[in-house]
Amino acid sequence: MSNLGDLVAEVMSSKVRVKILKLLVERGSMNISAIVRETGLNHKIVKENLDYLAERGVVHEIDLGRVKVYRLNYSSPAARVIRDLFTS
Repeated sequence: MSNLGDLVAEVMSSKVRVKILKLLVERGSMNISAIVRETGLNHKIVKENLDYLAERGVVHEIDLGRVKVYRLNYSSPAARVIRDLFTS
């Protein structure tokens, strides 16, 4: 990514990712089943988008054995901008 604005724009260009990010901002951390339940989206679509967000450093995946929990990666400037967009 050339800059922070480009990364935020790319990440927020998908309605699916916006739904996921909004939930993570509101709830803090969630497992994939809870995200699927809350959004009504397909498990595969949610997983693909969580992987996309993790690859870009916006979301952090925490492995708790059989369960993986996802939360915003607040060490990422893009994640902080996204949080501010949803909370302001």
